Amino acid sequence: MKAVAVLLAAALPLAAAQPPPPPSEAERLLFLHEHLANVGEPRVLRYRYVEDAQAQERVTDRATMTLRTGAGGRCCDVEGTYLSGRGAVQLPDIPQARANPVLLYFLEGEVRRLQRTTQGQAAHFRRRMRQALVDEATIADTPVRWGDRTVPGRTVRMAPFLNDPYRGRFPEQAATEYAFVLSDAVPGGVYSMEAALPGGAARRTLTLEDPQP
Repeated sequence: MKAVAVLLAAALPLAAAQPPPPPSEAERLLFLHEHLANVGEPRVLRYRYVEDAQAQERVTDRATMTLRTGAGGRCCDVEGTYLSGRGAVQLPDIPQARANPVLLYFLEGEVRRLQRTTQGQAAHFRRRMRQALVDEATIADTPVRWGDRTVPGRTVRMAPFLNDPYRGRFPEQAATEYAFVLSDAVPGGVYSMEAALPGGAARRTLTLEDPQP
């Protein structure tokens, strides 16, 4: 848990110098919840990435979170492999992970995309995302179809740039809404992540692959 908190602080820092307030419910669900508690042994969690945009061919890719036995035989240390080419993200491995770091990979991938396509500052995009989780995120119960059954889940939504004072510098992407579907009934606790523009202009999803045939 501590390692994840340290990585989160590095990946999505807040600008404030004073001690941070207690985490919001959205922050707890994404970064402090023990998503990996339902994984009792080493395994690989596989996620399918799909990117759709108007006037462009669909892009597909993969991400994996490899859970390995850690010190003292405890499960698990996590090594992530996230996408390929210019969309690839590399972050430090996390020993004795409790939260699922795939969320950090997805968010960091979005930050780098924004930096690459808008020439804006990565630190600004990270701050806006983190602050949106504190101030603006909504949470709703969501049924999740997993295998041959429907299981309970929750969706965290945020649109971090709608009220960004600098949104005029990247108007085409400022309306991006992010959604994170979580469920303790699926391996690793994270079912899907999405970044989408209204009207279907662009949509990027990362979804846990069901290992059942």
